Amino acid sequence: MTKVRDYESHVLICTGGDCKKRGAKDVTKTLKGELRASGLLGEVRTDNVGCLGLCKHGPNAIVYDGAEPKGTWYTGLREKDVPAVVEEHLANGTPVQRLAAERRPRKTRKK
Repeated sequence: MTKVRDYESHVLICTGGDCKKRGAKDVTKTLKGELRASGLLGEVRTDNVGCLGLCKHGPNAIVYDGAEPKGTWYTGLREKDVPAVVEEHLANGTPVQRLAAERRPRKTRKK
């Protein structure tokens, strides 16, 4: 049986075309630096993904953790926003509401 390492949080960062053009590479670099500086690098897994959709709102990222199992979406993420995400969300477990995307209810199917 394969064993998988457990992390406190998992961050998926879009590095698709539009997000890349809008600075996803710099956001990723800043995120890893902030995680390292705060001692969280071993507790938070980060992965780049090809596309998360919402391309015109990028760079986009999703944080999965125990606080919000559905994930917290951050759209239009900038380098200057990363320290708040690391300190407030990843270190203290509180999503950064001013940066988080609003959720809309999913459409229900008619029976």
